[in-house]
Amino acid sequence: MEGEEGTEAGIVRLVLDVLKPREISLEDLALAVGEVECVDAVDITVTEVDSRTETLKISINGEDISLDDIENVLNEYSTIIRSIDAISVRRIREKVEK
Repeated sequence: MEGEEGTEAGIVRLVLDVLKPREISLEDLALAVGEVECVDAVDITVTEVDSRTETLKISINGEDISLDDIENVLNEYSTIIRSIDAISVRRIREKVEK
């Protein structure tokens, strides 16, 4: 029946603890993550610096975010996820036509 709503849970917020090489630009990394489908906003904070690497806290907001897509982009920039520090999931409602 037209007008019924289907529901499915989706990730709407992620906070990641990541490690990246110092030579990778924060701006380039943030823009690349921001280009991932369904990502609305990206915030990156440097939490620790040593001679070769930086530890970052990356907050990602959006609608139905794919953790696999985020991880693939981070890998392209030689950046690894150390941990998922927070995750928010919400039911995604969409109209279903039958």
